[in-house]
Amino acid sequence: MSEVIQFIPDRQISIDEAIEEYLAYSQSIGTLSATSVFNRRCELVRFMRYCHNKQIQGVTEIKKHLVITYLGSLTIQNNSKKTIMMIMTAFFDYLVTEGLILDNLVANIKKPRTFLPEGDFLSLEEINRLFYAETNNTSEKLVDRNILLLSLFTVLCMRVAEAIQLVKTDVHLNERQVWVKRKGGKIARLPLNEDLVDRFNNWFDERVNFKNADKVPWVFVSTHGRQMTIRQARNVVTNALKKASISKRKCGPHLLRHSGATLYLKQGEDIKTIQYLLGHANLSTTSRYVHSDSDTLKNSINNCPSFGT
Repeated sequence: MSEVIQFIPDRQISIDEAIEEYLAYSQSIGTLSATSVFNRRCELVRFMRYCHNKQIQGVTEIKKHLVITYLGSLTIQNNSKKTIMMIMTAFFDYLVTEGLILDNLVANIKKPRTFLPEGDFLSLEEINRLFYAETNNTSEKLVDRNILLLSLFTVLCMRVAEAIQLVKTDVHLNERQVWVKRKGGKIARLPLNEDLVDRFNNWFDERVNFKNADKVPWVFVSTHGRQMTIRQARNVVTNALKKASISKRKCGPHLLRHSGATLYLKQGEDIKTIQYLLGHANLSTTSRYVHSDSDTLKNSINNCPSFGT
C-alpha cells in the first residue's frame, strides 16, 4: 500500500498577510501598476472577509468548495466574475510558488460564459461638443487643466493613472514630447501636436496660481495643491459629459481613450500604431478598444468592387 505524503507548507501565514505579500511582490517586479494593486486588493480583501465569516484565517485552511461557494455568492455579471477568478488565480499561483499551499484552487474551476458587449465611444461631433461644453461652462481657474486632461485621454489615449502620474519633468515642450510611464515601468515617448503644446502651456501658466504649485511635481493638481486623484480625474470626464448632455453606459476616462483609438482607426491609422499609443502588449487587446460605426461599415460595403461580373 503506497504511503500518502502529507503537504507541509514552508511557513504558516494568514490570508491578509498573504494578500499584502502577493501585492507587494507583484508591484516590486513591475507586473502590477498602482491602480491594479488597488483594484486587486479590494477583490482579495472581499474574499478574505468571506473566509473570516466562515472562521477561516490561514491560507492552508482554504478549500476548493469554499472558493466555489464564494463565487456563487457574488451577485455580479459573468464578465465581472471572470475577472475576479483571474485575480484569484494569480493570487493562488503566488501561494503555490511560495510553497504556502499545494495546488491552485481556482485554476481548474470552470469559468462562466461571457460575451464582449459592444463598447461605447464618442463620435467626432460628440467629442467637439464635449470640449465646447467644458470650455464654456467651467471656471477660469480649472478650464485649462480640465481641457488638457480631456485632450490627453482623447488625443494620446492615455490611461487615467498615466495622466495623473505625470510630473513636470515628463513634459518636453521644446522636443514636443511627453514621457509616459506605462504598465510594467516602461517609458513611452509620445509626440505632441501644436494643440497639445498650447494646452500644456496654457495650463502651466495657470498652474502657478494653485496652492503648493512650486512644491509638488505633478502636472495635474487639485484645488488644494495636491496630486489629482483617479476619482477627481474621472469626475472631470463625467461632469464634462453632463455639461455636453452626452449619455453613455460608461462615462469615465476609458470612454475618451476608446473614442480616440476609434477615430484614429477611422482615419486609416495602422492598428499597430494604435496599439503602441494605447500601450497594449497584445494586439488582441487593442482590437477590443477600437470600434466601427454603422456609417463606416455601410461605406465599406458600398465601396467594395463587384466580383465575377
